[in-house]
Amino acid sequence: MDFLINFVVIALLIFPFIALIHEAGHAFFLKLFGGEIHEFSIGNGDVLWKKNKFHIKNAYFAGGSVTPSNIDVMSKNQKAFFFLGGVIFNLGSAFALDLATGYEFGVFRHYLDSFIFVSYLNVVINLIPLTTIAGETDGRKLVMLYKKAAN
Repeated sequence: MDFLINFVVIALLIFPFIALIHEAGHAFFLKLFGGEIHEFSIGNGDVLWKKNKFHIKNAYFAGGSVTPSNIDVMSKNQKAFFFLGGVIFNLGSAFALDLATGYEFGVFRHYLDSFIFVSYLNVVINLIPLTTIAGETDGRKLVMLYKKAAN
């Protein structure tokens, strides 16, 4: 029973919060470099709820996205920071909590440990350059950005 409760808490509460932090990183660098946010969403699929540019989608536990409306105003390196913004925010939040709580890798004392572990995992997965059913990872976007620039 504990496994089921933990799974539900991690899937329905921790994953979306990690996605929110991740997408906030993209939004931060987009705004920092003069870009505009067209849509900030948590999850994938149809929109369940929206307020202005913020959307929560029906698979709200499965990632998210920040869609820029004018990414063309940014340089190649600024776009790279935009693509890496989510990873930077996930890594920063996990590392800060890691230091503050004395997290031990693979030891799950409470949900905060699960948050730290899944945040680190999210960083690694998002840096792998591949295309998933939800779209391209940040790593893939970064590789394509510099591949285009080299041609």
